Amino acid sequence: MALDHCPPALRDRLDALLPVVQSPFQTPVKCHVEDWQFEEQKARLRIIQPILEAPKGTAERAERFRIVAATLQAIRSQTVKIPESTLRDWVKAFEERGLVGLLPDQRSDRGQLRVIVTREWDAAIDLPEKACRGISEKLVKFARSLIANDGTAIREVLRLASKELCRLSLEAESKLLVRDLQPLCGLNTKWAERHDLDSYYLIYWKKKDNKKFQDKVPPRVRRGLHPVPMGLLIGDVHYVDILVEEAGEPVRVRLIGWLDASSMFLWVTPVFLSKGKGVIQADVAESLAQVTMCPHGGIPQEYYLDNGGEYSALAGAMQRLSVVAEIDHKVTLAKPYSPTGKGGIEGLFNIFEGILKGLPGWIGGDRTNKKTVNKGKVVEPYRKGLAQLEQDIRDAVAIYNSRPQSAGSRLAGLSPKQMLEAKIKATGFHPRNPDAETFDLIFSQSDTRMVRQGCINVDGRQHHSNCLDGLLPGDTVEVFTPLRKDRGYVFVRTPKKKDIVRIDLLPIFADGNRDGARLQGQLEAGVNRAIRDLSRDIDPNLSTFEAQKAAADMTPPMAPSPDIWTRAIDKTNRPISETDLEEQEDARKRRLLDDLFPRSGDQTSREASDGNR
Repeated sequence: MALDHCPPALRDRLDALLPVVQSPFQTPVKCHVEDWQFEEQKARLRIIQPILEAPKGTAERAERFRIVAATLQAIRSQTVKIPESTLRDWVKAFEERGLVGLLPDQRSDRGQLRVIVTREWDAAIDLPEKACRGISEKLVKFARSLIANDGTAIREVLRLASKELCRLSLEAESKLLVRDLQPLCGLNTKWAERHDLDSYYLIYWKKKDNKKFQDKVPPRVRRGLHPVPMGLLIGDVHYVDILVEEAGEPVRVRLIGWLDASSMFLWVTPVFLSKGKGVIQADVAESLAQVTMCPHGGIPQEYYLDNGGEYSALAGAMQRLSVVAEIDHKVTLAKPYSPTGKGGIEGLFNIFEGILKGLPGWIGGDRTNKKTVNKGKVVEPYRKGLAQLEQDIRDAVAIYNSRPQSAGSRLAGLSPKQMLEAKIKATGFHPRNPDAETFDLIFSQSDTRMVRQGCINVDGRQHHSNCLDGLLPGDTVEVFTPLRKDRGYVFVRTPKKKDIVRIDLLPIFADGNRDGARLQGQLEAGVNRAIRDLSRDIDPNLSTFEAQKAAADMTPPMAPSPDIWTRAIDKTNRPISETDLEEQEDARKRRLLDDLFPRSGDQTSREASDGNR
């Protein structure tokens, strides 16, 4: 402890004692010194100063001990006489340790709870200390659990904990009457502070109010801008708090947003939804196509996407998309239910909403508690039509991109548009823009289809290409259906040719339309052409029978020759024997008799003669 660390007032007093105090700080102080200790140190030094001025071991010093002991002294906010023995202890401590010896000792139980529950309850309860401490532990756990599980307010926790304390006391066999015990069990905010009940709201926020927890509790990592335009593209879907009606029906508005992390430049696609509908993968693909085909956008090096279903299934497609551009690529999905995991786009939408507040129908986030224009009148919905609303939202995006941000922000006083232009100029950035067909190929869903009559059926519609003409009915092909709706084509990869080929939707013609007949002729010509192509690889003179005959072993079995060799029976040229002639004549006569005397009824029946002949 150094003299320079003493308060100025104390140093002034010490200056007068320099002849007396030669080395006042021989022993360092190893603990924290409270203000009240300094005050009492100064008071003790002031009281013994007359004694210190007298030489040691003289009658003068002994006399001064008696004089000071008989005089009233102001110390510890009161006026008292200090016993001579105490004065001698102070002087001895000062002479041995300097000013440190005059510091009063701290309590040995400093920092330890000296109250079990409350002073009133501790003083009046008729239970042993061990039982009291057990009750205190149960009571504290009870109060903390109410806050951690349900977020109960401190005031209500204290009320319920007071009743619990009364119950626990009676359960521990206290002999006090309930009417006497209840006043003793009252708890106040000091008890709550002593047991740090407020800290247990963290558990409640973590389990049941994640938004509040994420907004207020976890530390934030500060991030700068990405060095390269389109080096990182952040995607998210945002809800727009505008009340919209179209034809008397409510319409919900969603924004599919894309943020360039190098400049905070924003692209937005509005999506208008009726009841029961939501943003799907096809909507995200359509929105992303606008960014990738934008002259100052293109294919990013990395995507950082929301964890929603409309994004997560597209991660693989986005990786294939960057393969087309031949660049290193990563896709990162944000941590579920973590707004802080979406980069700067969440905070950006808060800025963007400040612009949207100027539009009619703004309701500020709660459709059940609409803001009012005048007393008793709710906000009128947006009635200019969806086309005008789309244009208003795009204008709001342009306002955001062109409005300078604060000097202390990451853009350092520039607008997102100015920052993007500066980054393009500094890095020599050139966008990687895919054509529409390539984008649809990459952003597609893979499936298998069976070929039927040279076509494949996708969503109930027939698609055909010449690549299918050489396939048999029943062959399966891999089909890639674009996520963007109504593209009029799909892509296939046949089992024979590994290349992916575009096949178009077959049109439907009315009866009598000659264009349909012409197309039918073209389809049949394509099949015939495929057959001719196959025919180039065959020999028309080859016969399966001839090949089988040539492959067969025509030699007889290796066995002894029989006495009579079996030959074919040829009855075509042999003369008829007499026996055969007689049989033929008898058959002719029977046929003649049957014609002359036809038989009636069933001649085999014997019912009339009772079975007798």
